[in-house]
Amino acid sequence: MTESDIQNIELLTPIPLPLDYKQFLKSYGFGSINEILMITQPDEQYIKLNFGDYLDLWNLTEIEKEETLNGLTIATTIDGDIIIVVNSKENPIKLLPRHSKNPLHFDNFQQVIDHYDNQYQFLNDLYFDTYYNYEQENISFIRNGILNKALFKIIYQNILNIVSYEKVYNLESQPKYIIQKIGGWIYFDNISKSSIRIKFQRQLKSEADKIIEYINTEIDKYDG
Repeated sequence: MTESDIQNIELLTPIPLPLDYKQFLKSYGFGSINEILMITQPDEQYIKLNFGDYLDLWNLTEIEKEETLNGLTIATTIDGDIIIVVNSKENPIKLLPRHSKNPLHFDNFQQVIDHYDNQYQFLNDLYFDTYYNYEQENISFIRNGILNKALFKIIYQNILNIVSYEKVYNLESQPKYIIQKIGGWIYFDNISKSSIRIKFQRQLKSEADKIIEYINTEIDKYDG
C-alpha cells in the first residue's frame, strides 16, 4: 500500500490512525494474520450499525461508550473480537472481546498482534495473507456427480513432491500450504477429499497456472 493510499484512507477517517498501524498498512496492506486477525478498511459505521444498542455487552463507562460508538473498526477476529481505534491519546486502540465483558486497551497496533500471538500460542510464527490483487481457483474432484477420493489422494501427494512450500497450517485436518512464489497458498479439503483451492496474486499467475494446469491435466487423464 502506498503513502498516497494511506493518505486517502486518513481523509475519510475522523479519528487519527495509530502510526504503527499506518506503517503496517504501508508494508502489508489489508489481509489476515494466521487466519485469526482480519485487518480491513477502517469502518466508522460498524459499531453503530451492529452494536449501537448493545454496548452494555461490555463494561464501559458512559464516556467509553461514546468513544466506542464513534470509534473506527480496523480489525475483527474469526472468534468475533472487534478491534477499534478511539479518539484518545492514551490507549487509542480498544479490543472488544467476543467472550468477555472486559475490553482490553492498547497503546499501539503491534500490541494487538502480540496479544493474539500469545493467546493462540503462535510463538511468533506469523503468516500474513494479503487481500491485495488476488484470485482464487477452486478445483473440484466431483465429476459427473461422482467424487473420486482416490484421485484426490494421489494428486495431493504428487503436488507435495513437485511444489516447494514455506509453511503449512492445519496439517492434520484441512492443510494449507503457503507458497511464496505464487504469493498465496494451496488448500486441500482433506476431510471430504472433494476439492483443492489455490489462492495467488495476479502478478504471479503464471506460476499458479502451472499448478492448476497440472491438477486439471491429471483429473482429465482419469476421466479420459
